[in-house]
Amino acid sequence: MPKNTTKRTPFQVEVDRVLKQLRKEIYAGKRMPNEHLVEKKLADTYNVTRMTIRQALSILANDGLVEIEPYKGASVAALTIDRIVEGYQVVSMLEGHAAYLAVEHITKEDIKKLKDIVNMQGNVEEGDAKTWQLLNQKFHKIINQRCGNESIIQMIRQHAQFTNHWFLVYANPSFDRDVRAHEIILQALVERNGEKARINMEKHITAVVERMVEHIQKNVPIGMFRSV
Repeated sequence: MPKNTTKRTPFQVEVDRVLKQLRKEIYAGKRMPNEHLVEKKLADTYNVTRMTIRQALSILANDGLVEIEPYKGASVAALTIDRIVEGYQVVSMLEGHAAYLAVEHITKEDIKKLKDIVNMQGNVEEGDAKTWQLLNQKFHKIINQRCGNESIIQMIRQHAQFTNHWFLVYANPSFDRDVRAHEIILQALVERNGEKARINMEKHITAVVERMVEHIQKNVPIGMFRSV
């Protein structure tokens, strides 16, 4: 099948650049919920036209990260726990299907890398979420990239920006439980059992977000989120 050789216009390149930066700033908390996003100020900041900013904000609004109101303009969307849960639900379905497909493409070298990662995760000190997440990303990335579907990979990558941020900020990892979950997923891949891989990947990600919500409800001050 021939590759799409259509070149992006300079306008599209600039929109993508602004999109990437704004997403990064929102996920990192540099632009807070309900913060007003002034087109002229953003255009000056990123050295682009207001039309570029307008297009980027429109895309972010479709993604649920920005709210645009007539006569009021754009603002960072107020965050809800539901929004976090929905993000993880999408990733759960995508990664579950990626694991299902990966059984057809996973190599012996991939299996060895996954085993090494799981072994390293077993030695991570309790509470070291940053080290754990780096290993966790490597584990999931190997599986995702072996699904053989570039559209799924791109969608996972986009949603992972959001979920990874909230994992590091509010997750309460259960290392022993998650190591066991990874072991079960890995065994399914070794067995070339796509359905087992899919089910256990979805269960694993669902369990992570359930613990995260419980942690937020117990530890985050009331009012930080729009609703619980």
